[in-house]
Amino acid sequence: MLAKIRHVAAHTEHYDKEVKFYQSIFGMKQITTGMVDETGKANPSRGHISDGVIGLALLAKRPGSQQGLDHFGFEVDDVKEALDRIKRDYPEILVTNALNYVPFAGIRAQDPAGTQFDLSQKGMSNVREGYLENGWEQPRWLNHIAIRAAKPEVVAKFYTKVLELKGVEESADDGSITLTDGKVRLVIRPCHNGFYRSLRQGLDHIGFKVENLEKAKKDLDEIATTFPESAPKKIAVGIQGAAIEKDLQACPIGKHTFSDPDGVLLDISA
Repeated sequence: MLAKIRHVAAHTEHYDKEVKFYQSIFGMKQITTGMVDETGKANPSRGHISDGVIGLALLAKRPGSQQGLDHFGFEVDDVKEALDRIKRDYPEILVTNALNYVPFAGIRAQDPAGTQFDLSQKGMSNVREGYLENGWEQPRWLNHIAIRAAKPEVVAKFYTKVLELKGVEESADDGSITLTDGKVRLVIRPCHNGFYRSLRQGLDHIGFKVENLEKAKKDLDEIATTFPESAPKKIAVGIQGAAIEKDLQACPIGKHTFSDPDGVLLDISA
């Protein structure tokens, strides 16, 4: 089965400053229109943004939804086959239909650790606009998504068995398991009891590949001056900040760590 990571979503109460950050630092471009805003209405000026491969949905946070990373998604060549595999080998996994107004997902499901992901297929009635296009290449692009699991090997087996992601031999001091769709990597990091955040299963951080680390760091410094409301946040502040930063630095891919204006954890590599 051909399965490609094509989507990641986060909830935010600050769409404008978030989209300015990702467009300015990573060169992402809008690929859909009419995304629902805080009023509950479709806003023609809002949409998913993309690096040419991955669509990033900055969703309006509402009561009951948590701030930050929420789910990610795959485009597959046969959604029915993926669902048949889940039903056959993982009958306890919950699956539901996606909301009909979203431009990517057809199906929402969860992995054995409860991390939610979308399944999409070209030809589904709700897949539209940029998600129907072939995309483009650019020097800065999202190259990994990291999730937490109490049992990484169980979650890794799920993604290899259901979606045929391939294992990557990659040294990881924290015991992470890395899979790939051929371009983008899925890093499955173990939970641990170092601090509250590391106990939690689910999405952990996202990472981008850049053409030059020092140039990217300079751009991060400059946005703090030109658009201070869209400046990245430092991680190593507060009682647990230093521990959270050290834990993020253990990711086998990332080389420089920070967070977006909302506090979503990020890293970059060259």
